[in-house]
Amino acid sequence: MRDIMAVILGGGRGSRLFPLTKVRSKPAVQINGKYRLIDIPISNCLNSNIYRIFVLTQFNSASLNRHIDVTYHFDSFRMDGFVNILAAEQTQHSSEWFQGTADAVRKTLKHYDRFRFSHYLILSGDHVYRMDYRKLLKEHRNTNADVTVAAMPVERQKVSGLGVMEIDDNGFVKQFVEKPEDPELIDKLEIKDDFWKNRSMDNRRGYCLANMGIYVFKRELLEEILTSDREMDFGKEIFPHAVESGRKVYSYLFEGYWEDIGTIKSFHQANLGFVNPMPKFSFYDEHNPIFTHARYLPPSKITRTTADNAILSEGCIVDDAYIRHSIIGVRSRVGKGSTIIDTYMMGSDYFESADEREENRHKGLPDIGIGHDCHLEGVIIDKDARIGNGVRIVAGPGDYTEGDGWVLRDGVIVVEKRAIIPEGTQIVFR
Repeated sequence: MRDIMAVILGGGRGSRLFPLTKVRSKPAVQINGKYRLIDIPISNCLNSNIYRIFVLTQFNSASLNRHIDVTYHFDSFRMDGFVNILAAEQTQHSSEWFQGTADAVRKTLKHYDRFRFSHYLILSGDHVYRMDYRKLLKEHRNTNADVTVAAMPVERQKVSGLGVMEIDDNGFVKQFVEKPEDPELIDKLEIKDDFWKNRSMDNRRGYCLANMGIYVFKRELLEEILTSDREMDFGKEIFPHAVESGRKVYSYLFEGYWEDIGTIKSFHQANLGFVNPMPKFSFYDEHNPIFTHARYLPPSKITRTTADNAILSEGCIVDDAYIRHSIIGVRSRVGKGSTIIDTYMMGSDYFESADEREENRHKGLPDIGIGHDCHLEGVIIDKDARIGNGVRIVAGPGDYTEGDGWVLRDGVIVVEKRAIIPEGTQIVFR
């Protein structure tokens, strides 16, 4: 795969994931207790023998830069392998930030000139899925396509937020519509019965074929488009333009799990899905591991605790608690008598020492973690948050309500990073 250049798009402000994106970029948000969203596409690349990877970032990139810097190193026998950050920069030719996904690649073209490669693999940094890109690239070459897009069947009620395509009998894209809403148009775009013949998937009536935001471009074609046109976005402009201009655009059918982590609700649901006995996406695949920062933490210490459908990461201390359908992130502390249900606790960046905890007593601060006799349900607790004894936080219906150190959004309460929730606080929406 030496002829492939992977470019991972770091995303914009990630406003729909606020407040998780208040101090970090979207791909840097932590998932499943110890990983970051960016680890997914990078791991897919490494497992597919793609070792030249650029990550394009713009907003709140310090945390992402630090994570990539300490995580992804290549030994001296793979001198051409790297995972590098390319941040938006002012130059003599442009003083603007990235104006979209395609514009981000356009403004970084000069950084790819020194490499020999034939194809760009364009990826998003905020999707959860496992894909062997070698299969995608093999079909791209076998069909001699100019562009190949990964696509998957989705229920028609979800297509208003996605790009939908119509393909011919050979898998080439005939029509592409971004976020269709007209019911008659969606009827036309529905997958026909003939599509399911000779495929391993069952016939799914009422489904459409959606763009996953994963593209393979011939190098010359993409660079020609980017230098001759001013389109700013791949999904809204570049890809539809390629279809309309008569380029050979092929659709690669993906049949696995894929989730766009775009909202607080989808983020919460996706993470809690990992705790199921047979999750749709598993981190327990020794042949295709998801890589992340090696922290060398001690094992978790658990005393008199009931944990049902739960994940406990390394370095945790849990005392006489009840945990159900929840994730407890690295270095978490959970106090005696606390109940945690349908909650994702991200954990902590460091252990507090005994002296620091004693100092917290003098200052009237809770320790990092969850105190004694707390009840949390339907919550996301960002890193290094301090929740005092006897706190009750229960989520309920609501679009957006903001409090001191917390936000109710999409029916989920998010306790912000480094927030302090004082002893005895009651935040209940049910």
